[in-house]
Amino acid sequence: MQKSGQSQRIEIFDGMRGLASVIVMIFHMAVWTVYGYSANEYKIFANTFWRVATQTPVKMIWGGNEAVLVFYIIGGFVLARPYLNGRKLDFKSFIIKRWIRLMLPYMLVIAVTVILIALFGAWKHDTIDLSGSFNVKWKRVTNAGEILLYILGYDYNLNILSGAFWSMVQEWRLSFILPFVAVALHRNRTGKVLGYYAILQVGIDALTNWGMRSDTVWLAHLSESLNRTNYYAIFFVMGAVLAKHLPAIRAFVREHRRFRILSAWSIPFMIPSQWILSALGLSFRVRNALLLTGLGIILFLVLCLESPRFTAIFKSKPLLLLGKLSFSLYLTHTTSIILFVTFWGQVIPPETALLFSPLFALPVAYLWQQHVETRCLGLLNHFKK
Repeated sequence: MQKSGQSQRIEIFDGMRGLASVIVMIFHMAVWTVYGYSANEYKIFANTFWRVATQTPVKMIWGGNEAVLVFYIIGGFVLARPYLNGRKLDFKSFIIKRWIRLMLPYMLVIAVTVILIALFGAWKHDTIDLSGSFNVKWKRVTNAGEILLYILGYDYNLNILSGAFWSMVQEWRLSFILPFVAVALHRNRTGKVLGYYAILQVGIDALTNWGMRSDTVWLAHLSESLNRTNYYAIFFVMGAVLAKHLPAIRAFVREHRRFRILSAWSIPFMIPSQWILSALGLSFRVRNALLLTGLGIILFLVLCLESPRFTAIFKSKPLLLLGKLSFSLYLTHTTSIILFVTFWGQVIPPETALLFSPLFALPVAYLWQQHVETRCLGLLNHFKK
């Protein structure tokens, strides 16, 4: 029975990843329109539609950052669970496999994108005009120094390539940390581990904030980049803690009906909390609001595990298929959409081309998953014991 439950949880999380990848795609499509970019970036609304779409629970449909946090929390859960179950950490083997699984496809899609920029970037820049977020993409060809930084896992000027690549850098860097957090959680009380982690997190935050104020450009940029990684590590740790205490959390939720009802009503406001708080005119730091988002996501994950209806939804064939494609869709969708809009935007309005771009992005993701991601994963067989 326990084995069946673990398998079920993995399937549900796959479906959630599939949905999250589609939400990220919808987000980029929205912010690449002038009105969507204005609403998301500046909270300036062209009409009632965009105000409602942005400052109510409807924002979850195109909550890009929120969807990325779903990936991070589930990623922390999945990566930590083997070590929480007692697996011995072979860090060299782990990091090699992680590079093959995560960074090799990332490097390949960057290579394809750079080639496409060299071929079509100037054409796009001269003929297609959408939002500022879209127009900056493919604005110039990436130079050799930037490509070297990408290979080294640095997020410098990634915005000219894609709107999604920044999060891959964070996930790769955190691969060097999370296994040790998981082993520590396995061997020690959670409170003790989180106490030491909090001290480390606050210390790194203070150090990188100091570096960000430096007049030395490279130090300021490096500090900003590491500060971002340090912050997003919180959500991977959330996932790891959830993995350790999931049986107890599920038992609590199962036994307290009022908690389930309260959570169900709260989740639609917790996940898009930064947008709800803004609508209420409250002052807040976005990073603090995203912590509330993370808690909302965890509540959602747990409630889905306890709900036969939501379990069936996330185990449905369409969402499981999207879950299988989720990594490839996340990697390729911005490149696919920009290419599609650049070509079709010559004969139809670019906004219309943008609307139909998933018809191209989804098949490209499928082909990438079949012929690139699968072959990269095949290399892992050489490292199996």
